[in-house]
Amino acid sequence: MPYTLTSAATLGYDLVRLPGGRQAAGVVVSALRSGPAEWALLAAHHPLRTSDPSADPLLCAQESVRAREMAAQGPRLQHSSTTADAVASGEHERLAALAEQLRSAMVGSAAAFERLVRSEALAVVGAADGPVDGPVDDDLTDGGAVDRALAADVLADAAVAAYAARELPRSLRRRLSEPYERAVAGSVPGTFDLAPDPRTPWGPALSEVLSGLRSTDAEGRRRWRAAVDASRLAAQARLAPGGGGSVDGAPGRSWSEAMHDACWAAHASGRTEAAAAAQMLAVQAFLDGGFGVDDGATGVWNAVAGCVQGVLVADLLGSESLELLAQPWAAVTGRTLAGC
Repeated sequence: MPYTLTSAATLGYDLVRLPGGRQAAGVVVSALRSGPAEWALLAAHHPLRTSDPSADPLLCAQESVRAREMAAQGPRLQHSSTTADAVASGEHERLAALAEQLRSAMVGSAAAFERLVRSEALAVVGAADGPVDGPVDDDLTDGGAVDRALAADVLADAAVAAYAARELPRSLRRRLSEPYERAVAGSVPGTFDLAPDPRTPWGPALSEVLSGLRSTDAEGRRRWRAAVDASRLAAQARLAPGGGGSVDGAPGRSWSEAMHDACWAAHASGRTEAAAAAQMLAVQAFLDGGFGVDDGATGVWNAVAGCVQGVLVADLLGSESLELLAQPWAAVTGRTLAGC
């Protein structure tokens, strides 16, 4: 399955279950927020341009190919199925196999992640916090186009190294990610800013959510899990015969329908890149807050992603969809989301 910026929450679902997910999310935000100045900085650390004598371009290219071959071996959900032996061995074993799939199998792949970074995140210059007017390539000189191509290589290698951390040897991961890390370390503070832009209408509310996630303690994590369980039980009750779900007895909206509305609202309003950056920042805050693989696999990440998406399009969503997406935050904190 391909990853897209429109469905960045799905990418987030994979990243919060990967050991290199935090780093991978950072690469996406860097790509989204990069322009000619950032491309030039990244390109300067490409093996074809660096003055480091240990960075042999041919060897680096060979290692890059080898890394992608190894990364392709990662587990995929569409390739995972319960075998006849597992079924025959009993329900307990079948459920254990399913749980392990939810923990480790990916919706997408390293190749799909690389394509997202190269073809989508780098395709729209400066759009991570708002729409861009006019064609993005009009002002690119030949040198700028070369810088962007080399920057794409640097970002893509770092993306693969982080995404495929389970499949790649540490030494290979380090060599792939080193050019990107050097570029970030040598940049002016704020060049690769991994924080919400306070100038946007949703910046303060998003900052509140991310700050709340990062500061989550054990009791806070318990509340998030309880909120997810309560939402799941409420959804089951609405779907049960006679459950109703609204005043007129018709089924109420589901979380997935509300999330679809929010993603479509972001797309229609030119906020797709901003929403994708927000989801990637939420991946980092989620992991910084001590949430684990099981939280990502069993619904807590989805609840967080819904809150984040709701914040980005709070002025465009219907009240029912917005309430559904913001409900976990209210249950956990006792407060409504700013703007919601």
